Amino acid sequence: MSLRSRVAKRAKALREFCRKEGYNTDVALFVDLARHSGRRRFVAWSFEQNAPIFTCPVSHGSGAKESHVRSAYAEVSNVDGSHLSSLGRALVAERYEGRYGVAYRLDGLDESNSNLRPRCVVLHGWEHTTSYPIWPRSTVGSHGCPVLSRAMMQCLDEILRSRQRIVIEIFK
Repeated sequence: MSLRSRVAKRAKALREFCRKEGYNTDVALFVDLARHSGRRRFVAWSFEQNAPIFTCPVSHGSGAKESHVRSAYAEVSNVDGSHLSSLGRALVAERYEGRYGVAYRLDGLDESNSNLRPRCVVLHGWEHTTSYPIWPRSTVGSHGCPVLSRAMMQCLDEILRSRQRIVIEIFK
């Protein structure tokens, strides 16, 4: 099944969740960790158009053994120190300028990602993450953060700055 099809299927349920819980019902973000990291698997989604605004590769947590290893498929955990990504829905919270430039804190909305903020898992850009698919090669890893290229983070920042209470869903 294509990325667009997988996200469209999830978007219906997420829009209803957002409507009930008072989150943004115009735009949502998705990360499909079942896909190879060298492929497009991050989606900024328009609920109104029922279509992607843009898609791109996104890095995932590489695990505590080594930082920034090139693992093609993500393992997941909600445990502090695991350096793995977490599954579930999260609120894209406050914007700040950090070590990697513009970043957004994430507040987990599910039990499977309830430790995002205490673990300092944030959405950010990084110069070593690619904007375009590099399959069969893998993107670099992170310490659990969804990491976009700096160029794609700039595009996303424009969307996030003009809207509030956007949800990101990370799934497999």
